[in-house]
Amino acid sequence: MSLPWDAALFDALVQAWKRGDVVDAPPPADLEPLRPGDVLPLPARGTAEHARLTAAGEALLREGRVAALVVAGGAGTRFGGAVKALVPVLGDRTFLDLKLLDAERASERAGRPVPVALMTSFLTADGIAEHLAAHPPGVPVLPFLQAHLPRLTPDGAIAREPSGAPSLAPSGHGDVFRALRASGVGERLRRLGVEHLYFSNVDNLAATLDPAVLAMHAEGGAAMTVEVTPRRAPDGKLDVGAAPVRVGGQLMLVEKVDPAAHATISTNNIAFRLAPLLAGPIPVPFRAVRKTVDGATVIQFEQVTAEASSLRRADGSPVLPVRFVEVPRGDPATTRFEPVKTPDDLPPVAGRIRALLGL
Repeated sequence: MSLPWDAALFDALVQAWKRGDVVDAPPPADLEPLRPGDVLPLPARGTAEHARLTAAGEALLREGRVAALVVAGGAGTRFGGAVKALVPVLGDRTFLDLKLLDAERASERAGRPVPVALMTSFLTADGIAEHLAAHPPGVPVLPFLQAHLPRLTPDGAIAREPSGAPSLAPSGHGDVFRALRASGVGERLRRLGVEHLYFSNVDNLAATLDPAVLAMHAEGGAAMTVEVTPRRAPDGKLDVGAAPVRVGGQLMLVEKVDPAAHATISTNNIAFRLAPLLAGPIPVPFRAVRKTVDGATVIQFEQVTAEASSLRRADGSPVLPVRFVEVPRGDPATTRFEPVKTPDDLPPVAGRIRALLGL
């Protein structure tokens, strides 16, 4: 029996895709240069400003104003189809274990528990629930489920599993805004006194609850504060991915850019103010993403969190005003960007994460 999905939404997306209104990336835009102050560096450790920010961020944690938000909906197809959050990274410790360890350490410093909102999918929810039951975390974990939709074949039919059931896919981490509200988890956090959410992918273990980063976000006043980092990877390659730009005067992230022309890349580590996320829908557009599943080409509809930065109200003002903080990359002691996308990424990253977490 197939899992239910939002049939009206799916039908509307299929029709929009057939018209060419739902594409794999935003239409080309006239990108404007960044202005001074659009991207602020995280102050270096050992400086007076870093110490001040760290103290301010620790106060936010002590006051219970911060929660972690970890995205863990991926099945880890490059890791043999296992739930990616449960792939062992250091000994028996999984990605999820190490994310929860970071929240536990922040809780110890704060003298109170830092809750973790955990977005799962139909692919990962059961496995993660079993893991948490077998390894009770030291912090409150609030799971909530992202949506899923059928995949399409390139000619527009519903893609099928060998059993004949529709082939389903999670609808992307950009569903976090809807899922937080629909699940009630966002409201539960608000009632606990949480004002800020620190969003990160489960496979980026360098995205810790850094008090200096949290303070820069809280003091900056924006609805979302995105960490960016040098686009050039430690191996010298230029990574692809979203870059901070201006379009029509509005500061935002744009996914498809010339890597050689944009020096920084989004880490997908984002600090959000909770109140704007609960005030009403955040209409992140859907994208039609071409994938290969079991050797066949399929189209799946996904939302990308970063595209919330491009949304505008009727009066032209941003729905979620954004600011950017540039964080280090490469140095094991200070890096904030260590994603693991393939098994080959794991050994070198594991060594650096061991040093970063002091394990």
